[in-house]
Amino acid sequence: MAKGEKRLGRYRLLDLIRQDGDARLHRALDANGQAVALWTVPLARLCADAAGLERFRRMAGAAARLSHPAIPAILASGELAGTAFVATAPADGPTLATRLADGPLEWEDTVATLDRMLDALAAAHRAGVIHGALGADTVLHAGPAAVVAGFGRAALTAAAVDRRDDLAAAVGLTARLLAGHDQRPGVSALLATLRDDGAGAFPDAGALLRAVSALNGASVSSAGAAPARARRWPLLLGGVAVLGGLAAAAVLNRPAPPLPPPVAMAKDALPEPAAEPPASSPTSSPAPAPSLPPVPPPAASRQPPVAAVAAALRSIPCALVGVETTGGRLLVSGTVAGERAETAVRETVETLAAGWDHGFDLATADARFCAPLGSVATALDANRGLVEPLAVSMLEGPALNAGDPLMLEIRAPARPVWLQVDYFTIDGSVVHLLPNPSDSAIALVAGASRRLGERGEDGKPGTGRSWTIGPPYGTEMLLTIATAEPLFATPRPEQEPAADYLAALTDALAALPDDAPAALADARFIATGP
Repeated sequence: MAKGEKRLGRYRLLDLIRQDGDARLHRALDANGQAVALWTVPLARLCADAAGLERFRRMAGAAARLSHPAIPAILASGELAGTAFVATAPADGPTLATRLADGPLEWEDTVATLDRMLDALAAAHRAGVIHGALGADTVLHAGPAAVVAGFGRAALTAAAVDRRDDLAAAVGLTARLLAGHDQRPGVSALLATLRDDGAGAFPDAGALLRAVSALNGASVSSAGAAPARARRWPLLLGGVAVLGGLAAAAVLNRPAPPLPPPVAMAKDALPEPAAEPPASSPTSSPAPAPSLPPVPPPAASRQPPVAAVAAALRSIPCALVGVETTGGRLLVSGTVAGERAETAVRETVETLAAGWDHGFDLATADARFCAPLGSVATALDANRGLVEPLAVSMLEGPALNAGDPLMLEIRAPARPVWLQVDYFTIDGSVVHLLPNPSDSAIALVAGASRRLGERGEDGKPGTGRSWTIGPPYGTEMLLTIATAEPLFATPRPEQEPAADYLAALTDALAALPDDAPAALADARFIATGP
């Protein structure tokens, strides 16, 4: 831990975003280097009355089970070092208050914002969760991408609020948004009702939602739609330096061909239409990731074995997650590739571990990483079953910042292997760390270890290639494959579009002899930042 660095258990506290009394909201990083929003209060505050701590645990547990596209996921909650905390997925962006300061929203954005906000509030109330501080400063963005932040905070503040308080806040916010559109049919009448009767005119948030939707003549509910994600296509891992003073390798600056769309991760997920391949797409496409097997029926035991839950989660090909018990509570943590994979993980746990008080600490990477994970799913399973598996560790940790060195240690399984080590970037490229133009020694004897990217004592490269982290930043992936013979007869380009490589990788794995030892693989996500 760096000098002066603040930590709370597995979380590294960054900057303080806001403070309300003794409740504080921090930006933080978890043990996997994933960004979270962390609300904290002194534990003594919750213990001021006999039921305070139990109320916090009950309310935080209920909030963690919320699943709605307009509500940032509650990742974890608990008590550490005299502090109670609730960790949520980060929700950044302009607040509705900032947007309204420039004038009323357009009509379509007004209705879509209210639809998202009220639908989220109705879903929370059905789950027994109160927001407690709903307002224009807790709604981020606007229109179909609106997000309601702050769920879970009420568990910490233990304020004496209930659904009526939330509904009153929602009525006030609805009136504020509609005020600039009173010339439209029906709006004036609804505004009069809101002004005269307030929350008393509506039994719940769902009724208010239906009144707003009726202004458009039809419901525009967004309950099943997730906000669109901006796609980033800048440059990748910066500074590939070569021992001996050679210039840094040039970085490609063209968008890579798109990867295949992720497979449907749940039986009731809507399939996405296949995109038409561009003219420059490779002639052979990588095999699609395997479909998620059906979720098993609920176990008869009230608390099924943790191993059974872990085994079911391992069958989800686009997720790298683990399960542990903490204080009698089941915690599922790790990284998933895409929102469909996250839904599959949550639904699997909800179905299989219904007897457990459980929570999630999941980071969501770009869905493009589902394709490489799917291509080596069999090899990943084979490696997990070994007593002495192929093992890869990050010498500088799973979270790296600009200029940090990328250094790995790889340990061979209990048999000799040939290695292929690939770094998949967030912009759709892949950098081949091994083999590379200055290092073609890819064989390891049984149980042997070797390091890649190691620096000398003066910070300069040791031997062979070394790499440093550069833009673009986000969650990226390291994939290591071990086979009985080299995967490729001739070296691949040191850097290439991931789609091109995945097509060749699929062919190479399929061409392995049937009588050869099974291919093994290790995959891990890396969080990079400025």
